[in-house]
Amino acid sequence: MTPDPKPSRIPRRLVLLAAFIGVVFFAVVAYRPDRPVATIVPGSSSGPAFVVQIIRPRLGLPLGGLLPPQLFGLEAHLGFDSDSTGALIGSVGPGRLELGSADWVLVIVLDDDGRVAPDTQVVFELEFEGSLRRIRCRPRDPAVGTFSAARLPDSSELSGSFDIELARSEDAETGTPLGWPPKPFVLHGSFDRLLLDTGAEEH
Repeated sequence: MTPDPKPSRIPRRLVLLAAFIGVVFFAVVAYRPDRPVATIVPGSSSGPAFVVQIIRPRLGLPLGGLLPPQLFGLEAHLGFDSDSTGALIGSVGPGRLELGSADWVLVIVLDDDGRVAPDTQVVFELEFEGSLRRIRCRPRDPAVGTFSAARLPDSSELSGSFDIELARSEDAETGTPLGWPPKPFVLHGSFDRLLLDTGAEEH
């Protein structure tokens, strides 16, 4: 009599299912398409330096970010730094920090208590609904996030870092709210040896 092959198939299917679940678990827990860049150690730079990154929520990525964004024609990393084309440093003072590049504008505004204010904004280009658009993102009111900065010893240079939730997105040209992403972006960055504006003191 020929043995029934069905019992031997069940364990194989379970193994394949377990392997699939393991891959999905790894993708969700371990894989991060835009993992946060390392924070610059204060005083470690030879001159003014900064790095700024937009960390997208998984729900704002195709397939929840289970696959690299490049497969869908999206940038793997959203951000700029002091080595980017057209990198610039604007105001550096107790209540305002301005950084930018050829394609980015970042303005961080602090209130009188040194907390992130809703006027904080970042403008950048992003592929959205099939076209490249210029997008402005802002925090909610009140803002959620942290900003820390300190003057380096015996200098007029400021170093620090920030992590700020950007819950509101709009078309930078028209001001039309986009209703996206479903969860906030995170504005992540750090800076080192930025020269304070004349007469400015750290917050």
